[in-house]
Amino acid sequence: MKCLVGIDDTDSQSGFCTTHLAFKIASQSSGGGFQVFAYPRLVRLNPNIPFKTRGNAAVCLPLETEDVMGTFRFVCSIVERLSDVKNGANTGVVLLQSPHKLPFLTSLYHAALSGVVSKERVVRLLRDGGVPTHRLGNGMGLVGAAASLAFDESYDHTYELIAYRRGDSWGTPRRFEPTSVRVMDQRTSPDTFNNYDYHKDRPLVAPHGPDPVFLGVRGSAPGTVLRAFQMLRHDEELEGHMIYLTNQGTDAHLQQELELPLKAYSSGWAEGEIVSARPGPGGHQYLKLACRGKEVDCAVYEPTGDLNRSARLLIPGDGVRIMGGVRRPSARHGKLVNVESIEVFSLARQKKMSNPLCQNCGLRLKSEGRAKGFECQRCGWKAREGAKKSQCIPRKLRSGFYLSSPRAHRHLTKPLIRYGREAGGEVYSLIDGWLRTSISVPELARSL
Repeated sequence: MKCLVGIDDTDSQSGFCTTHLAFKIASQSSGGGFQVFAYPRLVRLNPNIPFKTRGNAAVCLPLETEDVMGTFRFVCSIVERLSDVKNGANTGVVLLQSPHKLPFLTSLYHAALSGVVSKERVVRLLRDGGVPTHRLGNGMGLVGAAASLAFDESYDHTYELIAYRRGDSWGTPRRFEPTSVRVMDQRTSPDTFNNYDYHKDRPLVAPHGPDPVFLGVRGSAPGTVLRAFQMLRHDEELEGHMIYLTNQGTDAHLQQELELPLKAYSSGWAEGEIVSARPGPGGHQYLKLACRGKEVDCAVYEPTGDLNRSARLLIPGDGVRIMGGVRRPSARHGKLVNVESIEVFSLARQKKMSNPLCQNCGLRLKSEGRAKGFECQRCGWKAREGAKKSQCIPRKLRSGFYLSSPRAHRHLTKPLIRYGREAGGEVYSLIDGWLRTSISVPELARSL
């Protein structure tokens, strides 16, 4: 019998990792009497939630077993052992005994991507639906665990191969060759993305914390990310790797129109006309958007790089769609949208006033002083005050999409390279090498 097991909130700021836990479960399938029949799902949820886990990621394991409840108990035993409850993890595990979705799960998935979901409401829905659950701590992870059950290949999706470190390496520098990441990116783009920051000349595939993740390669298909991973050079023995089906790189959290007035922690988009654009301290750019009869405050922060530079070229009258998450009010600002991307629909005409031309020789006249008119420096021809002409200035901005630099992308941010390359619902079977354990250095240090 096939079933889905959703898991969320097993890590803490001190370490551990929900995807690593899923890897451990999949690696023990033979001992647990089950099989993984499709790619495990890595499901990112609303990145603006204040009580999120580090990456706000839930996982869903598609399992086939003759003893569903026995397998569920086996999974829960591993979850109990590998959840960092003592440092704040509030784990939730949810079992869907048929791979057919319950109607409320789809609504829950969309709500968990763009807003704040009540744990109590989710607990009630799961209980009323007869859905088996397991919780640790306060059980907040039940929200993400349940939401993850609704995600599959019918949505726009990508794949990620995540390689894991051995326990004795956690907290030490990750040992891989940055040049091989750049070469891999150049050979596999656009089928992989966000591997390397060419502006800062550094890799983007590896995290920096003490968690078990060694690195991750993101791309359009399972075979693509496996081949890309095999191009990388490093000298660290790994615990293994696993390929996930994921909603990363899809802008899944930005599909809903933001409610007005703004709701703190919500994600989505707002469309309208720029009312004002001004720089602020720290290189940040602040925008005010006229939207549906109201004004929406927005901030484009300096670390977003390319997006910040583009936002500085916006002027009042430009028609745009702003996409991002709503920050709660602070002592300095009310609620505002932390901008993740901007789509420019229309550009206002930018004008400047210029001195008139001499009617005799065509030279630009020089002002004689305030309210004194203008005079030609060559022939002496004069023009009265008020003869200035308005002149259109070519805009440096163009209509189109503007995103932050890759180093500032969130997990869900859809890179420009994926526009027009959205997944079309194709389902890939498990390939050889989708799950590997105990990988030694000679297997990994492949020649380019």
